[in-house]
Amino acid sequence: MRWPWSKDVDEARQQAVEAAEGHAHAERKLRQVEIESEEAKKVARVLRNELERNGYTELLRQAWGGAS
Repeated sequence: MRWPWSKDVDEARQQAVEAAEGHAHAERKLRQVEIESEEAKKVARVLRNELERNGYTELLRQAWGGAS
């Protein structure tokens, strides 16, 4: 025999399972985004350093009348 509220309890359990799965998926996605963000920051730093180093050199060449 099933109680009248058993259906509500089953639905609530199913919603809890789905919510837990959604939360786990969101956590994995967040970790991946954080990793990609850190990689992008590293690349940006390398490119900024390269630009500063080579850009400054290029300006010196132009200032001294050298070919670019």
